[in-house]
Order: sequence, then C-alpha cells, then structure tokens
Amino acid sequence: MNQNFLAQWNKLKQLASNETLMDLKSLFAEDSKRVNDFSFEVEDIFIDFSKNWLNSTVLNHLLDLSKYANLQDKINALFAGKNINSTENKPATHTAQRKQQASKQILQDRQTMFDVAEKYTSGQWLTAFGKKVTAVVNIGIGGSYLGPKLAVQALSELQTNNHIKIYFYPCVDDTALKSILNSIDLTRTLFCISSKSLGTIETIRNTESIDKLLQQTDGYKPESNQQSFVAATANIEKAADFNIPATHVMMFDHATGGRFSVWSSIGFPVLMAIGKKKFTEFLSGAEKIDKHFLETSIENNIPVLMALISVWYRNFMNLSAYAIIPYDIRLKNLPAWLQQLMMESNGKMIDINGKHLSFSTSPWLFGEHGQLSQHAFFQAFHQGKDVLPIDFIGVIEQKSESQDFLLINMLAQSAALMNGNDDGDEKQCYCPGNRPSTTILLKEMSASSLGQLLALYEHMIFVQSVIWNINCFDQPGVELGKRIARNIVEHMQQDNIKYMNLDQSTEQLLSRVLGASNVE
Repeated sequence: MNQNFLAQWNKLKQLASNETLMDLKSLFAEDSKRVNDFSFEVEDIFIDFSKNWLNSTVLNHLLDLSKYANLQDKINALFAGKNINSTENKPATHTAQRKQQASKQILQDRQTMFDVAEKYTSGQWLTAFGKKVTAVVNIGIGGSYLGPKLAVQALSELQTNNHIKIYFYPCVDDTALKSILNSIDLTRTLFCISSKSLGTIETIRNTESIDKLLQQTDGYKPESNQQSFVAATANIEKAADFNIPATHVMMFDHATGGRFSVWSSIGFPVLMAIGKKKFTEFLSGAEKIDKHFLETSIENNIPVLMALISVWYRNFMNLSAYAIIPYDIRLKNLPAWLQQLMMESNGKMIDINGKHLSFSTSPWLFGEHGQLSQHAFFQAFHQGKDVLPIDFIGVIEQKSESQDFLLINMLAQSAALMNGNDDGDEKQCYCPGNRPSTTILLKEMSASSLGQLLALYEHMIFVQSVIWNINCFDQPGVELGKRIARNIVEHMQQDNIKYMNLDQSTEQLLSRVLGASNVE
C-alpha cells in the first residue's frame, strides 16, 4: 500500500473516534440536505444511505481512500479482461457473460444453452425414457446452486404458465433426495449437472446417485436425442466421463468464477424457469449496472459507495457483522447468495502480494425475510450491546394491503433503529437508537431489476477487495476441508484409516461416526 493510502487510512481512524458520527438525529439536524445528498437512483433501484454513521467529510475521505487504492484503474482492468485474478493468473469474465455484444465464444456458448433449453421445452428432445420434460433438477453446490436458486425463487411469478418445475439437489443428503423424488416423475425429469470443474465431490456423488436410480428404472435408454442428463461446465473433457454427449454439454468460460456464474450456462435452471426473453432481460439488467459501475464517477457510483460504507464500518467503526433483510419473500434466498459472494470472496488474511493483513476483511453476514426476522433476531438489533449495519430491501410495484403492510413494517424498523425510545422508568423498554441502516427500493421484481440488484452487490464485493488489496476471485481456504474429506474417503476405500495422521479429536469422532474399531 502506498504512503498516500496509509495516510488516508490513518485519517479515517481519527475521524472514527468522533462519537458525534454515531448520533444520527444530530447528523440530520445539522444538514437539511442530508436525505437528498445521501440518496441515489440508478435504473430500477433507489438507495438511501442517509441513516448511516457518516457525513460528507467522512465520505470524501473514503472516496480519497479509493483513489489511492487505484480503484478506477482496477475497474478498468476488470472490464478490459486483464488478469486481475492474480492467484490463477487469469481475468474475471462474469461481466462479459452478460454483455449483448460479447465475444464470439461467449455468444456461441449462450446460444448453445438457448438451443438446449428450446429443444427440451419444445419436445424436440426427450428424456432417456422417451418422454417430454416436466421437471428440471439442478445438481450443483455453492455458486452452481445459490445464484440459480435465488433467481428462480425471485422470479417465481414468471413461472405461472411454465409447465416445467425447477428443483435443486445441492447436498449429499438422502432426505433431500427423497423429498425431490416425491415431487417429480423420474421418467420426465431432466437433470442438469452444474459444476465449473466437474470435480466437486458432492456434485459427483449426487450425480452417481441419480444415475444409479435411472439405471434401475424400467425404460431407461439414452439415445442421441433422448437424454436425462445435461451439463453446465467449463470442463468439456470431464463431461465425457459422465457419458453426456457433446450436444448436451453447455460450456462457459473458465475465467468466470463459480459464485459469479449465474449469468453463464450455470443459469440454465433459470432459463428453463423463465424462458429466453426474460433470461435475456436478466442479463441486460446486470449489464446496465456494469455500465453505471464502469462509467460513473466514484462519488455517484452506487456499488463504490456501498463498498466504502461497508469498509468504514468494518475497519474504522469496528463493526464485525452485516445483515441483509429483504422484505419480499421472493428475495428470501438473497442473504444466502450474498453470504457466499461476500465471505468466500473476501474472507482473506493474505493480500495479493502474499503479505499478512493487519486489519479485518469480510464482515460476518447473515439475514432472513424481514417479517420473519422481526419476530426472531431484531430484538438484538434494537437493544443488544453490539451494533451492525443493515441493508433493508423492499419491492414497491405491487399495490396491495399485504405488500403495503410489509413495506410499512420495513420503514418502521429502520426508523425505530435510528430513533430508539426512552420510556422513562421503563428501563427494560429503553432502546438507544442510532443503529445504522441503508434502504434499497426496487421499482418492481422483474428479471431486469433482479439482474441489477445482483450486479450491484457483485461490484460492491469487488470494490471491497480493491480497498483491502486482496483477490476476491479465489477461495483457497475452501479447498482445505475438501482435501481432508477426500483423504479420509481414500483411506476408507483402502481400509487403512488408522494411518491417516488425524488429530485425536477427529479420530475419536470418526470412530464413532463409522463404528470403526480400528481407528486408534
């Protein structure tokens, strides 16, 4: 980090010691233009930052911090296809996946996905039982599951006239499989193996379980135009190991990260749920935010502001957690998606130069539907000793009493968190207020607006990583547990578990789990 950046970092530390920044009512009283100055709008999204612990001085210093981190150069490098994934020495191509004027290869891969979907929905292609598809089961985990599931649920109303239902089979769990099997006709179901590498152990095991079931079912006879499996992957060679014809393999670019991949063929379940026209609108919505992020000056750049405010709380106000609270059931899976996006991308202690960081990075993120949250953990928001920033998210297009009730509750919660109350002698009822929050309003829940929302958060995570000087496109920590699990399975298969050199606690637990008396 350069000296200007460090000097700015230290200046922000000094500013954070000013306790008046935590007095929200005073901040509003001191600035009659605060609401206007801290509110922004882009496309279908309106965002109000005014209930946050900052003023124009803090914001200007945060903006200067981003300049000294060479943020604009890094943004330009992202969109120019430079090798910003320094660990793997390759670019990050998720923004290219949603461009209308993309590369020839990306357009070709997208068209392949469209063609596969059209052939199955039209009945030109059938399952391996010679029947038309009525259900799609996505076999994938992590980024190959969370993004598609979020999008399918968020756009559930678009499926009203869709005779094909979408299911997800992410974890190795017999109960989950039984639940899916109770909901589908196996002979009319298309299984989509979603994995960038086709090497994820959970996805492989689940695929093997499904393949075994199909093989045991009367009438199963795969042919050229009768297949019960398709694959979305960046590893076409590995797809051949699953006996899937090349015509049924939907490729995407190897430089598109898994948790950023819903825009690629990993989004096949979304395409099957909402159709080509709406899926294209989903991509176009994200591309609109890409244009805003690339071309808008940083002081009016919404993803930049979102990221800088989060850095302010994490590193200078020392708030270690962050909540995402959508007040729309269609966005129920947004917290889980964002949890992976933020924590897997930026949960790092080593910077891009291999040096240990002296500060914390990703906050601990959680969330749930707002109405449910109010009756669960909001008590801690209002009266707990710890404070955390909150993103409230609402959708305002539906004019109904129920929808109005939800949005009124959302606004009431943000107001209560800011203002608190003091009921005199009722000490147990005292709420201190001054709890920060941001409110995000979508004009409607459309394919385009969902694409916009997801792209905002993707770019927020990228800006965070630039400020923290880390690579948000790798996940080496995730691989450690996978390696140990593979090691255990391999030793089990060779019947030599006791030579694994595990710690005593894990050996004891493994012995109980497996009933293996030879584990010492």
